[in-house]
Amino acid sequence: MQVRYFFESIYSDISKLLKSNANRIQRLYAQPISLSYEVRKQHLILRSSGFTLLEVMVALAIFATAAMTLTKVAMQYTQATSHAILRTKAQFVALNEAAHMDIHQEWLSGTASRKVTQQGEMWQIDKKAEATISPNVQRVDIQVSLVNSDTEQVEAGISSLTFFNHKVEEK
Repeated sequence: MQVRYFFESIYSDISKLLKSNANRIQRLYAQPISLSYEVRKQHLILRSSGFTLLEVMVALAIFATAAMTLTKVAMQYTQATSHAILRTKAQFVALNEAAHMDIHQEWLSGTASRKVTQQGEMWQIDKKAEATISPNVQRVDIQVSLVNSDTEQVEAGISSLTFFNHKVEEK
């Protein structure tokens, strides 16, 4: 019985000591713990209300990349549209030249070249005639090129047209 009483007294002494130490530790650190929690809570609230410099810089880099891409696409679209307009004008110039040869009953031998102003641009028209099986029909290839108005230099051919011209018998 004495052994049991001895162990119970040791247990009660240790539990009192631990409880008193726990109460003392809790009293000592309770205030700073609650303050640090409040500080962390306020820091999180303040942090969530704005962006960091890194986040702003990343967003700005993404926006700049997207803006550059859109600008490049718009520029390519504008250039393609401008080139399509020039090709259409050159095709009309070639068709006008074919109609002119047909109306005036011109028979071409070899090659011919001339500069004309049509559709608000200066064009060079190069024509080349080739014989066919029939002596009264010739194949005419018309190449239309844009002439640079500043340098008077002929740029690359924009449009070409092939048509068959027939010789009209004179009565």
